[in-house]
Amino acid sequence: MAIVAEFGVRGRRFLSHAAALLLVVACSGGGERPSGLNGEQVASVERSVGFDGNIIRLGVIADLTGPASALDRARLTGVSAYWSDVNAQGGVGGRYSVELEILDHRGDPQIAEQYVPVLLNEVVALTFINETAMGAVHPFLVAEQVLGVAPTSTLDWESDPRFLTHVPPVEAMVLALFENASSSKWCVVTDGSPLGIAVRNSSMRAARIAGAKSVTLIEVEEDLNSAITAAACELVLAEVAERFQTKVVTSLPANRKIFRQAGLANTVMKRDDLQFAYVDAGPSWDVDSSVGMRPFLAALLRHAPDVQPDTRVRDGYVSQIRLHQLLEQAVVEGDLRRPSLFATNEAQEQINMLGLAEDLNVSAGQRSMPRNMNVRLASGGEESLDGRGWELERQLRAENFGALASELLG
Repeated sequence: MAIVAEFGVRGRRFLSHAAALLLVVACSGGGERPSGLNGEQVASVERSVGFDGNIIRLGVIADLTGPASALDRARLTGVSAYWSDVNAQGGVGGRYSVELEILDHRGDPQIAEQYVPVLLNEVVALTFINETAMGAVHPFLVAEQVLGVAPTSTLDWESDPRFLTHVPPVEAMVLALFENASSSKWCVVTDGSPLGIAVRNSSMRAARIAGAKSVTLIEVEEDLNSAITAAACELVLAEVAERFQTKVVTSLPANRKIFRQAGLANTVMKRDDLQFAYVDAGPSWDVDSSVGMRPFLAALLRHAPDVQPDTRVRDGYVSQIRLHQLLEQAVVEGDLRRPSLFATNEAQEQINMLGLAEDLNVSAGQRSMPRNMNVRLASGGEESLDGRGWELERQLRAENFGALASELLG
């Protein structure tokens, strides 16, 4: 089911270039949810920006009609399923429904920059900011003391208290892969996307710290077949945006192993002469693989029953847990104002991610520590414990990430 089918359309004066979509809240069913209320009575919450006394409005800045639309539509299916279930259970604090106000920037950060000021007049926080818009939106988050959810992570984003992240930063992924296969020859293919730049900027430092034998940096615009063949790389790490995924898969020389982030890769593209490995921070696609998979899959059955097993959908769903916990606490305290929400986030320490991601310690001294990553291989067999046809190869954690972080953050 396309995500647009899960939203009703409502025109917004600040979205002349894009679609403004409003979350449908007529859902039913339950599921395990983080909550600080425990059934206790709470006082009414004062009105504030993004909260009219009945509805909590959250902003989304995504690419729904541009070059990365398939990725963001999949992730927003998970976001929608999460808040639909929250609303079906009575809303935040059992009292307040959530609605999403969505800015479609069509892959152009200038559109995001132009319209985000008006969007921020309508919402409590930004519950999704796609990677393309992060740089354009960040100054407004600082000025307005607004929290924003980042579906992926770099070291800079994870270290910034305005961004709510839940996955290991890409720099930790690079280091962990190099540490695990330091004697192999690596090629790292990147583009000019925020994640591609972060991987490129960290690769040579990570290679030195990991003692990697050989690492060659290649830009995606190059002749990939010739460049990888000349470097004699057995292993290829590709960090490129959605529009370059087809080129990477079709251009690689045969008999290589290619690593990609599971949540960013189009896994439909296959080649029999390549081995595909996906770096995935979550559990296998099985109802009993973690405490959170059961309510997650139930939410998809209720709100997006046609969706196939897709890491991108789960990434969107999981990304909402941390903000939801903050909103629950804010309702208990009777204060949904942005500065108070920001202060509550700063006071958080351990966050229960329900087994859908590693629990987070976001206290001041631990904010940038890496977390576990799973490397899953595309399996050719019919039988698999994972509904995506993947099998777990190994679990990694960057052993020397402190040294890398110190160098990159100065």
